[in-house]
Formats: sequence, C-alpha cells, structure tokens
Amino acid sequence: MAAVTAGFQVMPNGKDVNTDGVIPEMIKVVKESGLNYEIGPMETVVEGDFDEVIRVIKSAQQVGINMGADEVMTTIKVHYKPDGVSIKNKMTGV
Repeated sequence: MAAVTAGFQVMPNGKDVNTDGVIPEMIKVVKESGLNYEIGPMETVVEGDFDEVIRVIKSAQQVGINMGADEVMTTIKVHYKPDGVSIKNKMTGV
C-alpha cells in the first residue's frame, strides 16, 4: 500500500489526568516512530504505511491509559491515494 497521511488527536480522559504531562509523552511515541510527522496545535499528522501509522496511533493511545486515563477518545483523518501522499505534497501552495 502506498504511503498515507493521517491527522490524529488523542484526548485522554480520567480523574486527575494531567494532559500537560500525558500529551508530551504521546508526542514522544510519534517522534520515536521513525515516521515523517508534523505536530500542530490541534492534531499531529504522520506519514507512512497505513499499518505503521495505525500502530503509532494505538501506541499513543496506550500511553494515555498507562499514565492514568480511564479512557481515550481519538479522532483520525486518513488521506490515501493509490500512488501515495505525503505531508510535503499536501503543503504545496500553502
């Protein structure tokens, strides 16, 4: 499968969960994934093989649970084209 881009936002929810502490740890998972990424104020965008991208998102969700969240709510947007799509191409003309 060609490369996809996926924008995602993970929102940890739980009593006494400090998102200021959880979110940086989730971002660390993205940075350590080896995938191309862009961090924005409302979501993070990753680029790569679909299965790898989903694995990173699942790992970020697990960080929230491991750090005390009772649940996480995740919004995911995936852009797929048969010949591939990249963050760089999506930014052309911006």
